[in-house]
Amino acid sequence: MAEIKITDIKGIGPKTAEGLATLGIDSVKSLAAAPVELISTLPGLFASRAQQVRLAAAELLGPTQKSPPVRKATTKTAAAKKKAADANRAAAKKTAEAKKVAKKKVATKEKLKKKKAKKKAVKKQKAAKKKATAKKAAEKEKLKKAAAKKKASKKAASAKKRTAKKKKKKKKK
Repeated sequence: MAEIKITDIKGIGPKTAEGLATLGIDSVKSLAAAPVELISTLPGLFASRAQQVRLAAAELLGPTQKSPPVRKATTKTAAAKKKAADANRAAAKKTAEAKKVAKKKVATKEKLKKKKAKKKAVKKQKAAKKKATAKKAAEKEKLKKAAAKKKASKKAASAKKRTAKKKKKKKKK
């Protein structure tokens, strides 16, 4: 029968397996025998989850290899305590750094969004201004044409009057 890997247990991936190895738990058998309090010192593995993982390890071993009964660990060796504390600190530091990086990314994205929105607004404003200027110029041109037409019609009317007066004078003579 092939040996069962610790990562075969549901909920234990490579990182959790690595953390368990720092505590001296490197096989399914040692996991099944480990006290819940020791397992729960890993970041993200609380007592209830540690108990589930331990029971899953015992079930994988099958009925032939029984795990010892659950017992409370009253004392930890100084080395195990130090390892667990170091692992917790390292995990907390990594988490804090990851949050910091994520926060920076979000801030950078927000800045870019604001910058793009501002550019878009300025572009829109320029287009509106250009359109208004063009409209004013068109209206001005229209007024000029209307004025020129009026002037031309007045000129034509006065020329007609003069011609009519001249004809009248000629008829009288």
